[in-house]
Amino acid sequence: MAENAFAKFFGENPPTKPDTTPDKPSDKRAIGKIIKLSEDGWGFISSKDIKFTRIFFHWTSLKQDTLKFPELKNGMKVEFTPVEVENKGWRGIKIRVLTEEAK
Repeated sequence: MAENAFAKFFGENPPTKPDTTPDKPSDKRAIGKIIKLSEDGWGFISSKDIKFTRIFFHWTSLKQDTLKFPELKNGMKVEFTPVEVENKGWRGIKIRVLTEEAK
């Protein structure tokens, strides 16, 4: 069932590896907090930058230099690039968990 949900969201070729693309200076970054995690490898972020919205993310949207998905916990602060996907809502990509010093 989760496989079908991912196929609907990502199309016929869902990603299978963590995000390794470099950040661009033009990327609009946002700060948020993880509010839900699924055992299937996806979750939601809330952010003051995009009010009243749960922002979906998939484990492949985590930057390679941050924590791995099984290490994430609800309440962790993250930095991400928000992308609005037509007819699907907001998606968080290029996600990095913020360390205590960066908060």
